[in-house]
Amino acid sequence: MNEHYEKYKETIKRVSKRNYHKRVSSLSRYLENSKCQYCDENEIACLKFHPHDKEIRDKIKRVGMNSESRKEVEKLINESDVVCANCKIKIDNELMDIHYQLKI
Repeated sequence: MNEHYEKYKETIKRVSKRNYHKRVSSLSRYLENSKCQYCDENEIACLKFHPHDKEIRDKIKRVGMNSESRKEVEKLINESDVVCANCKIKIDNELMDIHYQLKI
């Protein structure tokens, strides 16, 4: 095994974990002033991006924090609506017609 890695193994793990948490928390900061566009739910833990939630959450865990790395994530966020988990389930199961439910 590489001597450098062995020597700094714990530091590398700690920094990697810290950076991962920064990337994930950046999504929470984005959602902290958001609410479901259908029912006004504003609890961050309940909010999702429709239709790109899984893709956004997967990418945000992998890409860097600089603006160039974030362009694809930002593009997906801009193409999505913020909805709560309940409304997302209703939309995904065609129990809610989003064309008529939009708040203007």
